[in-house]
Amino acid sequence: MHAACFGLDGTLGHHAADFGDYTAWLRNELALHQCDMNAFARVLDEETRRDGPLTLEVALGRVLDRLQQRRPPDLAGVAGAAVAAYAADYRALPGAEQTLAALDVRGVKLALLANGPDDLQRAALTATGLTGHFRAIIVSGDRDVAARMPAPRQYDLACAALESAPEATLMVGCDPDVDVGGAIAFGMRALLVGRRNGPVPAGMRVVDGLEDVARAVGA
Repeated sequence: MHAACFGLDGTLGHHAADFGDYTAWLRNELALHQCDMNAFARVLDEETRRDGPLTLEVALGRVLDRLQQRRPPDLAGVAGAAVAAYAADYRALPGAEQTLAALDVRGVKLALLANGPDDLQRAALTATGLTGHFRAIIVSGDRDVAARMPAPRQYDLACAALESAPEATLMVGCDPDVDVGGAIAFGMRALLVGRRNGPVPAGMRVVDGLEDVARAVGA
């Protein structure tokens, strides 16, 4: 196996702070003090999960529209501060650097696949310090991608960037229905990180943690 794709959230990195606190801070930055917190969190989650070109500023604008609130003139500044605040609390998971470095040494070509606003996910990846390992970084919110996993678009772009056929490319992820499930449907091999209860879907191999990935890639 000479090419591999990795998911970001839950596979290589995570937001280490309380996301509820981040959401509450963001609501206050948008001056939505009278808005129900649960309603704001629900709409924010829905808008940051949209298909198509997406930045956090675009998502926040849509949140405000749905809540029938006026867009502030400094929305771009609020969005920029929110991206920075999110990235400040984003961390690589244990073993991520070591796993990618080991694959690098073996000449495995790597790509990063992620769902979410383009600016938010790229800032999160930068915060992990892992960016330099990847030949391609593919985010659903990028206007040239504009599709979330498990749709085939990201896998197709990754295989093209890595110059590798799907059947010769491994997807390493943490969600059997999204990143890993979509890869299998596209014809890739797949590795699910994190032991699951119950049966493993057809075509998936399971490892307990990132420390097992480099060994499994060579198997």
